[in-house]
Amino acid sequence: MANPLKNCKLLLTVGQTVMKSWEVIMDTVQEEEEEEEEIQPKTRKMLLRDRWDTHTRLMAHYFDENSVYGEHRFRRRFRMAKHLFLRIVGDVTNIFEYIRQHRDARGADEFSEIQKYAVAVRQLAYGSGSDSWDEYFQMFERVARDSLDEFCRCVVTIYGPRYLRKPTFTDVQSLYAHHASVHGLPGMLGSLDCLHWAWGSCLNACQGQFIRGDKGHPTVILEAVASLDLWI
Repeated sequence: MANPLKNCKLLLTVGQTVMKSWEVIMDTVQEEEEEEEEIQPKTRKMLLRDRWDTHTRLMAHYFDENSVYGEHRFRRRFRMAKHLFLRIVGDVTNIFEYIRQHRDARGADEFSEIQKYAVAVRQLAYGSGSDSWDEYFQMFERVARDSLDEFCRCVVTIYGPRYLRKPTFTDVQSLYAHHASVHGLPGMLGSLDCLHWAWGSCLNACQGQFIRGDKGHPTVILEAVASLDLWI
């Protein structure tokens, strides 16, 4: 009959030997990796991005007189009309320094105003990340992200006092008068629009409150009131 105590001592000895061997192997691997790091130069590969070619292609696609994509596709992809986009670019470029085209440390032209605002609007239109437009715009992720931040800040600064404010008493009375004369509905601000937004992360305990029979899944209702000129 085998001795349990003797077997335990044997297993313990084997385990200690395996651990020591494993430590030696790991130390050897670490030393080899450190030697490789010392040998290999710590340099970063330079990506050659042709800014001028990208600008020329962007202008030919959307902004030249005989552009490849017309007004319909521009509005579809930028979520705004072309004349509105160009107006925003002109207004912001005259005030804010960041958007203007400068020269880098090598003396080469940086990205143009059209490029910076195009990548910012496309990020907003598609809800995509800053790195996703590198292939088309040939633009660094940092530049695309900074362009988006600057675009939002500029729009709020320039157009906020007029278009992003609450309606005044005069605005409300003007809307009342318009709808009373056109639709015969006094006291009406505008049309109420409702949208059912799918709520994929709704808790199981709350799904009974947010599921309608015609939808079949949890939704959240978004409501918006718009005036005739879509200002308010």
